[in-house]
Amino acid sequence: MVNNRSSVVKVKQKSQIKTKPKHISYKNRREDHAQFNINQQNKNRKFAKKEEQKILRSQKALELAEKRAKERAEKERRIKASKKKRLERTKIFSKRTRNGQPLMKDRMQLLLKQIQEMKNHS
Repeated sequence: MVNNRSSVVKVKQKSQIKTKPKHISYKNRREDHAQFNINQQNKNRKFAKKEEQKILRSQKALELAEKRAKERAEKERRIKASKKKRLERTKIFSKRTRNGQPLMKDRMQLLLKQIQEMKNHS
């Protein structure tokens, strides 16, 4: 038995072989040129769109950086204020008389100040 499949060689038919025409008509050249222009315009639009997206991304990044810097500055300001308040309070509570007793005058002033602040906030 002879295997015929291996001996068969595929040959392209003339209809399958693509050849370039030797002469392109004026109409075909015009259509090709128009298609080329359309392709160029599409490429330019895509490029412009990508550039626009890049600019928008950079603007958003700048806005986000500014927002974070603002938040950081606000946080630092609050921390400084709380440290200053804590330091004043510590100074008041650490004052003593000659005999080692705490000074009640300063403590009473601190309590009065706290009551006034609570009254103002309410």
